[in-house]
Amino acid sequence: MPNPAEMRYVFSRSERSIFTEIYFPKRAAYQGKIFDALRYGNDERKVKRYLRDNIRALLEEFKGYPALLDPQEYATEARRQTPPSLKEARRRINMYHSVFWGWSVYSVDGVFFSKQDSGVKMDEEATQVVRIMFRFESSSKIQASAAETRCEDVLRAMIFWVISQPGRLDDHKPWSEAEQAQFISRHQPWPEHKLAFAQQHFADIAKEVAQWIDDRALFVFGYLVRNFWEQVIAEKMYEAEIWAASNFDQLLNVTPRVVLSGKPNP
Repeated sequence: MPNPAEMRYVFSRSERSIFTEIYFPKRAAYQGKIFDALRYGNDERKVKRYLRDNIRALLEEFKGYPALLDPQEYATEARRQTPPSLKEARRRINMYHSVFWGWSVYSVDGVFFSKQDSGVKMDEEATQVVRIMFRFESSSKIQASAAETRCEDVLRAMIFWVISQPGRLDDHKPWSEAEQAQFISRHQPWPEHKLAFAQQHFADIAKEVAQWIDDRALFVFGYLVRNFWEQVIAEKMYEAEIWAASNFDQLLNVTPRVVLSGKPNP
């Protein structure tokens, strides 16, 4: 270990991340299932196996967003109008990359209003919240290219642009020529070398970010929330709803530990 006097925690610029919280009643009957789903959530093979084992049900459950299971989603500029086949959904699941690196759990006292025949009823209960921060990191190849061309700020701006605009129309892909034109127009004027970097890499970055966002959705809704509600049904408790809230505008500052030589401290 290096001398503590040689250690520093250094500031780094903010990154765009997605902050997700899942809310459900705090009941002893749920705890084992919830913990196991979280404990094994970083094992990409186990998550893929779970998704494949439930693939027919997932195709039905994701009918409202069929692109999530379409392996061609990131290869075209036009979204397909028909749901993916079973074979295609398996291909998409095989493309899944682990996005989960940890979680926090806390409890709060909740009050909820529900409509009943006799009027509005107020329910009070302890609520358990699973909090997850999803941090996006671009491929090492693109990071190296950005560093070599002094375009780290362009790479960061493209990532911010794609993540922070989740409410696009179904016909608008984040890597389309129109989206790239909007990004370039928004950030004028451009130094020549930075404009060249943006034009060369925008589509690739946008596709990488979009798949990461969708992998996050597969993990949260296809794996975690699904494990939770399977246990709810098994216990015959039949909660009316499970809520998941996601914030796409979260800024994350990671302050890494380094030694004065510039090498990370092991």
